[in-house]
Amino acid sequence: MTVLDSTALTADFWAAAARRELVRPVCRDCGHSFFTPQVACPACLSEDWVYRPSSGRGTVYSATVVHKAPSPGFTVPFGLGVIDLEEGWSMLATLVGDRLPQIGSAVEVTWVERDGRTQPAFAEATS
Repeated sequence: MTVLDSTALTADFWAAAARRELVRPVCRDCGHSFFTPQVACPACLSEDWVYRPSSGRGTVYSATVVHKAPSPGFTVPFGLGVIDLEEGWSMLATLVGDRLPQIGSAVEVTWVERDGRTQPAFAEATS
């Protein structure tokens, strides 16, 4: 088994985010998309996976408003949700906009700057 630290697992994700491109791990053996990056595919345990682009379009699976900052880089309150992306994977991300999107709402990726890093966030889809 290959032993990697979390920095090595996520470096390509953060490099893509800096370019404002959303990517996700995809297993080369079974084709499963997953998130968060892990040493092995959670579907088949293969260690042969690569990052592939995502459309950045999805729907809100769950949403809440956070009132206590998890660390000093966060301004509260802020929206947080689990987004089901159209390629069949999900991610936890900040929700932005004038109001919290409802469960089932169509959303699309946008980008926020936090702690010197470009991070994906989601807003209600415009089209």
